[in-house]
Amino acid sequence: MKYRFGLFLTCAVFWLCGSRVYGAVTDYETVVQSAEEEGRPLQTFSTEDGSGGTVTVAACNDTVYVTAKTAEIYAVPGQSGTETASLVLGDEVKRTGVCDNGWSKVSFQKDGAAINGYMQNQMLSTDIQIQPADEEVEVKTDSSILDFPGRKDGEVVGEVLELDEVKRTGTVNEVWSRIEFLDGNGAARTGYIPTSCLDLPETVQTDSIDEELNAGTLHEGSGEGVFADALEAGGSVTEENGVQVGTPVAASSDANLKPLGTFRITHYCPCSICCGPWANGITSTGVTATTNHTIAVDPTQIPYGSQVVINGQVYVAEDCGGAIKTNCIDIYVATHAEGEAKGVYYTDVYLIQ
Repeated sequence: MKYRFGLFLTCAVFWLCGSRVYGAVTDYETVVQSAEEEGRPLQTFSTEDGSGGTVTVAACNDTVYVTAKTAEIYAVPGQSGTETASLVLGDEVKRTGVCDNGWSKVSFQKDGAAINGYMQNQMLSTDIQIQPADEEVEVKTDSSILDFPGRKDGEVVGEVLELDEVKRTGTVNEVWSRIEFLDGNGAARTGYIPTSCLDLPETVQTDSIDEELNAGTLHEGSGEGVFADALEAGGSVTEENGVQVGTPVAASSDANLKPLGTFRITHYCPCSICCGPWANGITSTGVTATTNHTIAVDPTQIPYGSQVVINGQVYVAEDCGGAIKTNCIDIYVATHAEGEAKGVYYTDVYLIQ
């Protein structure tokens, strides 16, 4: 097989996803309610969360799979605890308990030894995340190779060009394919490209922006958060085809603006190619993404909740992504076609003080 390294294919569209929920793990309330309805005893115990709080854990027993690029295991059910291990997308774990704070007690095998700890529910799914495959296929469209199946969180680690022969080792909701490739140093690595970039038999061909593929294995989320009411006066929100659509809000002529510099502006939409298969439209701050309003930022540069002005329009920093670095902003739009049409551009960005 042949590979080329060094080509960065510009793609203006990144993350977030549809509105249906698949494979979400059962939460504490559901486990308790189920036991009550079935009239069976439920084992529970209490433990510390690492921040001085007490968490109740109910016993359960199921097999679940990691949905995140990386997922840390903690000694206690809270991020203040000590990290004991790290898992990656697709890893299988046994769930032995579910906590009343959105965490689960898990167990998995490493080097022949059982390791126990706690993980956040939103990083777990009852669905197998990567279906195995073992075939040599031809690339029909140039594509960047990402380290995660989603352009907002996935970072470019290589590329394939048209007519390259690659080994496909797995599929993610049929939208993404896992392939083996050689990096710039000639080392064997694993990465992901859209399945639509591969020349496959017609029975398994997929369309990267097919509406039927817009939903994947989705995380649960309330859609509520501290910035849920952050729209400027005069703005409104409606829902169209499952997407929250906000009206554009122009910056006030007397607004106190602080220049942040020139930024690379990209766009992301609610499709599986953009968001990866497991998002549900809930941003990293807990609010539902809204067009003409939500942007993804590097929160170390632009804090969450900040209102910024891009080409005269006000947006709110409500999201982030692994591929969103310093002086990059990703604007949420309604459709893949809209994101591609708006493209990538550079412009000055201002913070409303």
